[in-house]
Amino acid sequence: MHGIYLISALLLLQDQPKPLPELKTLLTELRKTLRTDSALLSQYTFTEKRTTIQLDNNNKPKKTEINVFEVFPGAPDRVGYSRQIVKDGKPLSAAELEKKDREMKKKAAEDQRKLDKRTPEQIKKKTDEEDREEQRIMDDVFAGYDAEIVSRESLAGRSVILVHFKPKPGYKAKTSEGKAMQHIAGRAWISEDDHQIARVEMEVIEPISFGLGMLARLKKGATIQAERQKFNEEIWLPVKLDVTVDARVLLLKGFHMRQVVEYSDHKKYRVDTKLSFPDLDKP
Repeated sequence: MHGIYLISALLLLQDQPKPLPELKTLLTELRKTLRTDSALLSQYTFTEKRTTIQLDNNNKPKKTEINVFEVFPGAPDRVGYSRQIVKDGKPLSAAELEKKDREMKKKAAEDQRKLDKRTPEQIKKKTDEEDREEQRIMDDVFAGYDAEIVSRESLAGRSVILVHFKPKPGYKAKTSEGKAMQHIAGRAWISEDDHQIARVEMEVIEPISFGLGMLARLKKGATIQAERQKFNEEIWLPVKLDVTVDARVLLLKGFHMRQVVEYSDHKKYRVDTKLSFPDLDKP
């Protein structure tokens, strides 16, 4: 009889849900790993597909445009290159690609000559400046929000922790990105095993003005959704960004649109990676 009670107790213990992590510990670990998408992608070549959808007042599509680019990100010591291969839904012809490649090759060569004049000290200084600016942005993000752990979920087969966040009243951001984030609330799904953001959904909860409100004004209700995936069980990289905006530019022209950016064909940048202009390499 005692054995039955013991087995029952063990079964009950197995059915108990795993406790959620402490918020402070989760955010501390996330802070160690979090990088901006631009910083992550700077070490990779990739294909970028942009789908731009013009919306009417009822959020119905009016016009859709698709553009695709082969992207080679730049860095303090190298020139970047974005090679368009699809324009408005149509692949560029060989002649169009060759023309654009020749123009870009000339410009890239000029820009690279300027970069090659930099000393190692100047390159390191530029790299350190970019790293410090990214850290300042991250400091604003973590200091400027109140967060709350909601639940444990499964996302693409991975255990993730759902966290809701909202602007912290009275916080004075130090970066322009941090100031914009003070008008945004949302939720994030954080992978539990390595503390990386797998998905984030954000919404503008009050209008965001740019250029003292004279250049542009992003209206309340704009949404941002971003997705990341883990590649080769090594690194998380952006795979999709979905943005819907309702804005007014120069207080006159308004636009209501949705843009979906999809990243694919990620390839690790190597020291021997070179800018490639395929159509010009043919004899």
